[in-house]
Amino acid sequence: MSNQQYSELAARAIEHVDRERLIKLVMDLVDIPSPTGEEKDMANAVYAELQAAGFDATLQPIGDDRYNAIGRLQGRGGGKSLMFNGHLDTSFGPEQAHRGIGYECKATLIDDEWIYGMGSFNMKSAMGTYIVASEAIQKAGITLAGDIVIAGVAGEIEKSPVNEYEGRKYQGYGVGTKYAITHGAVADFCILGEPTNMMLIPRHCGTTWIKITVPGRLIHTAWSNVDTNAINKSRMVLDAIHEWIPDYCRRNSVGDFQPRVNVSAIEGGWPWRGARTPDNCCIYMDVRTLPDSLPVEAYNEVRDVIRRVVGEHPELEGTRADIFVSAPGTSIADDHELIRTITEAHTQQLGKAPETGIETWYSDAAHMNRYGIPTVNYGSAGRIRSGGGGFSTHQGEAVHIGDMLDIIKVYIQTMITLCGVVE
Repeated sequence: MSNQQYSELAARAIEHVDRERLIKLVMDLVDIPSPTGEEKDMANAVYAELQAAGFDATLQPIGDDRYNAIGRLQGRGGGKSLMFNGHLDTSFGPEQAHRGIGYECKATLIDDEWIYGMGSFNMKSAMGTYIVASEAIQKAGITLAGDIVIAGVAGEIEKSPVNEYEGRKYQGYGVGTKYAITHGAVADFCILGEPTNMMLIPRHCGTTWIKITVPGRLIHTAWSNVDTNAINKSRMVLDAIHEWIPDYCRRNSVGDFQPRVNVSAIEGGWPWRGARTPDNCCIYMDVRTLPDSLPVEAYNEVRDVIRRVVGEHPELEGTRADIFVSAPGTSIADDHELIRTITEAHTQQLGKAPETGIETWYSDAAHMNRYGIPTVNYGSAGRIRSGGGGFSTHQGEAVHIGDMLDIIKVYIQTMITLCGVVE
């Protein structure tokens, strides 16, 4: 079948895209609170939607009363399969609701053009576009040769247990996707509708979380010494880290792109016991690595920094760095069939080729690619109502309805082209 024929079939399906159905579906999903660890209700809702949309659907228990919702729309056979993956957990929890409508677990429709609410941006709107696109193909009477898989997964948000912070609400970083793809949710290709503002992201950074422990001396204020106080000593370590960061980012640049390093937390002492010095002070870091680098490379660099500063300041003896999260980045070739197909569909449907790029954030694409399922990030959310792309901490989460409708067109043509049709 020619590209023109694929385009004509896509046009037929696009006529069946139901705008009001999309709006209601996305708003209904946003209304369901689903912070990391509490995805059960969201999984049940997606499971029911997949069943209603004609998918063979299942709930996958991943433990601790958490579930993935997996659906497979069986093709007639002889074609390739395409998965759409989206996480069920939200970046924020109900405790942020006081910040405004973009953080509330209640969808709000603005000017019949924008949907605000927790998860609308990341990434319940994507789940809505997947389902509505597949429904339109079926309504148009188009039978695909290959399967369409929709995977709603728990525990994607960048969180990790550490120290006393244990339990399901800290279990993120891909626990749902890793379970899904080892328990039947497989396909030839995968699209993650993360909020890329319709940029095509074939590569993103990895991440290495490091805990640096600076030892101190637990003692009463009456006998304390500034030089042995772990918090005071940690300043020398922080100075060395902040001296290293710009050099690390510069050396690991790709064109204009540079990874980033974040000193994310400092922990030491007991605020309820001010008459004691801390027995240690811990510094927590997130070091982003280039897509083709390994976490151990970043870890070794940080350890070298620690060794050097300890050598210069003997009072820091015993300071150590430990890695507690490691997640390598990911990339697929620019000329990959998946990239070429999305680019062609985007160009035909929206009149110009998509922008492509590399991102600092992390996604489940890394896990998918490492299990041999070529995956890209490509989603409609990521535009700010007041202008520009990205995310506004002031406005909170929102998605533009027109952008969702645009990407549904691209998804439809991509499905038809990659999966093939039964003539």
